[in-house]
Amino acid sequence: MRQFGNVRKLASGKYQARYWSLGRQIAAPTTFKSKADANAWLSAVETDQRRGEHIDPQAGSQRFGPYARDWLDARDLRARTRETYASQLKWILEGFENARLREITPVNVRAWYGRLTKTELAPNTVAKVYRMFRTIMGTAVDDGLLRVNPVAIKGAAREEVHEQTLPSYGDVANLADAIEPRFHALVWLAATSGLRYGELTGLARRHVDLDNARVRVERALTTVKGKGAVLGEPKSAASHRTVVIPVSTTEVLRSHLAEFTAPGRDSLVFTSIKGSPLLYAYFKPYWKRAKAAAGVDPTLRFHSLRHLASTTAMSAGASMKEIMGRNGQSTHAAALRYQRWSPKRDAEIAAAMDVRIAAERDAR
Repeated sequence: MRQFGNVRKLASGKYQARYWSLGRQIAAPTTFKSKADANAWLSAVETDQRRGEHIDPQAGSQRFGPYARDWLDARDLRARTRETYASQLKWILEGFENARLREITPVNVRAWYGRLTKTELAPNTVAKVYRMFRTIMGTAVDDGLLRVNPVAIKGAAREEVHEQTLPSYGDVANLADAIEPRFHALVWLAATSGLRYGELTGLARRHVDLDNARVRVERALTTVKGKGAVLGEPKSAASHRTVVIPVSTTEVLRSHLAEFTAPGRDSLVFTSIKGSPLLYAYFKPYWKRAKAAAGVDPTLRFHSLRHLASTTAMSAGASMKEIMGRNGQSTHAAALRYQRWSPKRDAEIAAAMDVRIAAERDAR
């Protein structure tokens, strides 16, 4: 007599297999033509349980929509990031809102992905949406609801790397001179500190130490739907940092603080002309006009100043770990995206090689 589960013959002549787990009786998802087939299924379940690989036949019956929303609600995210994730999730829900987790297969995932690539979404946004879908279903596997992740299209999560225009410090000087005077220091600090826009505009007087040439990042300015400007946590734990800035930048900041920043330790360093938090939507027209007046590439992004700071730090001999620290990044991959090859730096490297080659050759 079997010690695991039981088999019974139904009125239809077929056989049903059942077993007990966690205080409840679980039946096989199908019936069997023979008692031997039913016993074979129970043997497979018993083996999987011993290996820790068993999946409850009733698992995965949850609808994707509620499961995905619970997944999102459980994540510790900044308000702006949560908004972004919610907008990405909508594209997945369009295809799988009411599907049970176990009903989602590689075939219908590929069909959904094919439709997604034909929407108005940019290719990198498609990759982000796909990556979210893969992560949600990966969590379902971790939760024991699925045996394997059906979202497994090779290359679909890979984003294209678009080379951005990298300005020179001559361009920075021209931009800083061309822009509204109260934003002159903002341009210089962005290009020499590597702080993100929200980190720059979240700075208060108490975060700036001119005597020691340091700025401290404790928060970031963001826009939250329905709330407007919000000062909250920076992008990640690694974003909490203190960055040493060039002395030349401290002099620019000193003049700015004296002329454009209100007194008081908690006063924002950078604000709109009316003294309001400097949201990017407000700043963007000033940046656009400055680019035109300075004669730089019109596609140049303000964020490229962060890339310039990172590349310059690398050229100055900073290690990967040091660049990650300055940029507030937690992974090498993120830091690498902010470093660029440049012909000027390549020439410097070749010149340094010549010196070393000559020294070692002469030492023979």
